[in-house]
Amino acid sequence: MKHKPVQLYASEDVLTDFYNALANNDSRAMQKVHIPKSDVFYVREAIEARTGVRYTLDHVERAMYLEGHLSRHEVLDPDRVRQGID
Repeated sequence: MKHKPVQLYASEDVLTDFYNALANNDSRAMQKVHIPKSDVFYVREAIEARTGVRYTLDHVERAMYLEGHLSRHEVLDPDRVRQGID
């Protein structure tokens, strides 16, 4: 039997999504949560502290990937073009 690949999604409320899936014992929901590398969270906070602009986690993750700070396997959908970044 073939298994369909799980489609991950980007979320701004990663911890809530993760803990809800955990609390509900929902393994399918748990597999769909994409948790960015911790560096993405730190960089986003640093950018916001310096500029006052709060970018999405997906935006920061993509920018870090394009600048060579993250590898392909650390990024959600590395080949998907994001408007305003590519």
